[in-house]
Formats: sequence, structure tokens, C-alpha cells
Amino acid sequence: MGVLLLFELAMVLGLASHSFVEWLMALNDPFSHFPLRMTVVAQAGPRIYVRESDCFAVHGPVPPALTASVLYSFDDPVINVCRGEVSDLSALPANLMLTPVYRLEPNGPQGVPTGNVFIRFRSQVPVEGRRQELEAYGFSIRESLTYAPHAAWLRSQDGNIATALNDIAKLRDLNDLELVEPQMLMRRVQRSPDDSPPNPPPQGISSE
Repeated sequence: MGVLLLFELAMVLGLASHSFVEWLMALNDPFSHFPLRMTVVAQAGPRIYVRESDCFAVHGPVPPALTASVLYSFDDPVINVCRGEVSDLSALPANLMLTPVYRLEPNGPQGVPTGNVFIRFRSQVPVEGRRQELEAYGFSIRESLTYAPHAAWLRSQDGNIATALNDIAKLRDLNDLELVEPQMLMRRVQRSPDDSPPNPPPQGISSE
């Protein structure tokens, strides 16, 4: 039974509650386990990422069926952003890793989540001393920064990008925290010589 038919039936029966409608929408959303919206709390002000609906990211080589859909690519790690919607997952390789693409509001660049999470405590609080707390929240230290022992790159213990994005909110409860945000790959914008120099990407955000 199609999603629209289910919705019409629910309307007739008076069952179309908000939660039921969300469930129906999730049936047709291959990225329902990813957040629709992410907020990064920073000293300069909040940064808000909203999920795009007309493109998606392929992490790794692109299968032949999607080659013509590639909009742009990153080399390290290999990620390809494709136009369109992921409508038929059954036609794609089972081991293909796909994620949504986000856009920085308002009218900012697109960003692709890598699964890495940047965390920074106050300068006198080393990350290594908080390892057990981080693990209790479901994260492992992926890379410590020798030049900044109070900061590190984290990864969800299950290696799942969606898990990392959803569980970032838990890390905000840690004491002495200054910043936590997902790593988002963004295209480098070409600027003319008359343009003012671009601002450096926020810490924890990588550009191509």
C-alpha cells in the first residue's frame, strides 16, 4: 500500500495525528535517521545547518548508475555530491554509504558530514582526562591535537555518521565545554581579485 493511500485512509478514519504523519513521511525518507536540522552553539553565535532535499552525498566511489548525477566531489576523503533524491536504494550497491547534504543558514554553503566531531574544552582541561566521560556518551577520541591538548576529533563508537550527528547534543552536557560541532566538508568558493578575503572556516569545519 502506497504512502499516499495510507495517509488518505488515516484521514478518513481520523487517525492522522502529528506522530502518525511523521511516521508516514519517514517511510518515504531514506535519511529519516539523520537530523533535519543541526545547531552549533559557538561564541560568535549559533550556526544552523538544514538538510537539503534535492541532493545527497556518496561516501566513496560513485557507482555507474549515479555518475551522471555528480555535482561536485571531494578528494580526501572521497565524497561525491549528487543531484536528485535517493528514491530507489534497492538499485544501489548494498555497501554504498550515503548521507544527506546540509546547508548553512541563511543562504550559506552546502556541507557534507564526515562523521568526525570536533570538541574543545577550556584551555586548562585536557581531552585525555575526559576520555571515560566521552566514551560514556558513545564517542571515542579519533585524533588528539598535540598543539591543543584541550581539543580533539571524536568519532561515534559505532562508526555511524547519523549516530554521531544525533548524539552531539549529549556532549553539550559536559562540564568545561567550549565548542562541539560536526565536521562538514564544504566547497572552496572561487572569489574574484576585487572581493575581500574570505573568512577562515570555523574551527571543526573543513573545506575542500
